[in-house]
Amino acid sequence: MITEFGKLLRIIRINSGDSSKEMAKKLNLSPSYLSAIENGKRSIPMDMEKQLCNAYPLTETDKDKIHKAIFNSSDLIKINLTDFAEKKQKLIFAITRNDIPEETIDKMFNLLDNEAKDNK
Repeated sequence: MITEFGKLLRIIRINSGDSSKEMAKKLNLSPSYLSAIENGKRSIPMDMEKQLCNAYPLTETDKDKIHKAIFNSSDLIKINLTDFAEKKQKLIFAITRNDIPEETIDKMFNLLDNEAKDNK
């Protein structure tokens, strides 16, 4: 089943005039893997957003759409916690266990959102 991200990926590819083989090369993927991502059969690589932004001249609106589409199209996220500090690991586990009240999550989200704006 094609995902929201798969649709955007195709639009970018078609609008740029690239074949799937050309886009795959720009994104350092095999054409079959790119096709599987477009069709929702493979998970979206963690660096896909960055790769797209580096490979194509995208507007800020396009980048925002891509970010949201990746989020909306990812139903499973795999995180290797090996390199995370203990506090970060505990936070991730608390979130996945749904141990954090919604009000606290809202505060954290606002803090992260403000931090991202400050870093632009």
